[in-house]
Amino acid sequence: MTRNIKVKSTHSILVALFGWLILGTYIFYDYTYYGNRTLTHFFSFSDSAETLLHVIILSAFIGAHITAYLINERKKLLNKTNLSKLQIKQSALEWIATFDAIPYSVLLTDKDCKIIRANKHLVNQTGLSLEELTSNRKCHDTFCKNNRPNKKCPLHNKNNTSETSNYDYFDPDLNKSFSESITPVIDEKGSINSYVHVLIDVTDSKEKERKLTESKDAFFNMLTDLDSSYRDLELVHNDLIIALSNIIDAKSSWTRGHSIETTNFATKIAKEMSLDHHEIETLKTAALLHDIGKIGTYDNILDKPDKLDEKERMLIQLHPLRGEEMLSPIKGLGDLLPIIRYHHEKYDGTGYPDGLKGDDIPLLARVLCVADSYDAMISDRPYRAARGTDYAVSELHRCANSHFDPAIVDAFSNVLARSSNADSEIYHKTT
Repeated sequence: MTRNIKVKSTHSILVALFGWLILGTYIFYDYTYYGNRTLTHFFSFSDSAETLLHVIILSAFIGAHITAYLINERKKLLNKTNLSKLQIKQSALEWIATFDAIPYSVLLTDKDCKIIRANKHLVNQTGLSLEELTSNRKCHDTFCKNNRPNKKCPLHNKNNTSETSNYDYFDPDLNKSFSESITPVIDEKGSINSYVHVLIDVTDSKEKERKLTESKDAFFNMLTDLDSSYRDLELVHNDLIIALSNIIDAKSSWTRGHSIETTNFATKIAKEMSLDHHEIETLKTAALLHDIGKIGTYDNILDKPDKLDEKERMLIQLHPLRGEEMLSPIKGLGDLLPIIRYHHEKYDGTGYPDGLKGDDIPLLARVLCVADSYDAMISDRPYRAARGTDYAVSELHRCANSHFDPAIVDAFSNVLARSSNADSEIYHKTT
């Protein structure tokens, strides 16, 4: 804030009084001769000599006041200058105190890397006095321990230092890592005349970063090992599921390969319907195990060449419930249970075991129902020969909206149509 300094100089007052004294003395002298006509006489121009005297008297009076004003202004200016010097000195002291209080090393160098100024933190860091640091010592001699700037240092190529630059270096003597920022100081002509260096000790940060990197690497290695173990476990799991499905199908020579064929058909339908990966994998496992409940069914019923009686049919219709019961204690197979339980439900509600209808039947169970029925129709059974693909396709469409979800039948028809055009194995029963 600029102060409004009001100063009355003693000299200026004396000069102004001297002017008044001259004017007053002459007026008194004139009054003794002219009395009341003094003012008229003073401004009379009849006598050139007296007129000149009057002009001199007035000029002396006015000059004295102008001189007094100038003396007073000079006094003000001197006071302001002295105050500015004090303010500059105070600012310099505050700047030095701030500079020395910075909790990391700061130095100022000229264009030739010579140290001009350093703060107390740098003095303590180097163990050198301020005089030693600023006695023709260069920054790279002190910090880089070289007779020229480090190649990584921005000052190594001065054309690249028009803006603040940063680089890291390691001091082997101190066994510490530093991050240095170098900022050019630009003069009014746009030229660089010095550089401000700020050195921050990042040893602790580097050590934490190293430990974090080691921990991250160890963590990723652990994840890699876990992933490998998970993949191995997944392969074992899949192999066990397939082995179990083969055991299920081995109950009868008529159903050998049925679970795998049904799984292939169900997977094709699921992909055609754009189901997500988790749903497809769940459906695959459910399709492989969908007839696990038949393990508890008598072989003579499964292989009976004649029509089943009511009791035998009721025993067969228990296999979805038995399958659910057999798998329910196994953790991780909970998503399969509703698919296995409801894969014989019909779209119109006339299926078993619970008589569910329409969308109340889980979607994956409806998909499995279509795939299971199709494979059964194109396969030999003890009570009939295989019906053929054309018959099976027409039967799926005939029973759409009654036995099967029509949207799923349409999706399967698209799969079969493409497979037929490509003469794919999916369209013909493999043996």
